[in-house]
Amino acid sequence: MVVGLISAASACWLGDYQPPTGHAGGGGSAQGHGVRCGDDTCGSSEVCCVEQGSAPTTACTAADACISLAIPCDGPDDCAHLGGVCCGLWDEVAFKYTAVECSDACSSSDRVPICRLEHDDVDCPTGRHCKEERLFGPGFGYCAP
Repeated sequence: MVVGLISAASACWLGDYQPPTGHAGGGGSAQGHGVRCGDDTCGSSEVCCVEQGSAPTTACTAADACISLAIPCDGPDDCAHLGGVCCGLWDEVAFKYTAVECSDACSSSDRVPICRLEHDDVDCPTGRHCKEERLFGPGFGYCAP
């Protein structure tokens, strides 16, 4: 588990990442709609509410009902309406994410592009690979070198 945390922290600096050309928006793909949440997929009015840790718990809820970490996106296809990039805000000191949000870029050292493992590396910038993010539970990843 510590290895996963260290690798997530070390992968934070990704520069001015922009979404892959032609991928944001989903283009009608069934995979591009909804956020993976454990064994479920959340509906368009829900977020994946995650209690981070070595054995994370997940549940699809309304955003205002989530008292843990609300995850509204799991890749650029969920963010086409807000810039096209799903970014996790990483807290290096606390070793956890403080927010996940759609943005036009993950352009600072504390912002990590979030990806969906089943999409392989399509959600990541060139030269980066989607690696499992164990803090969020199955299916989630972050873009790492």
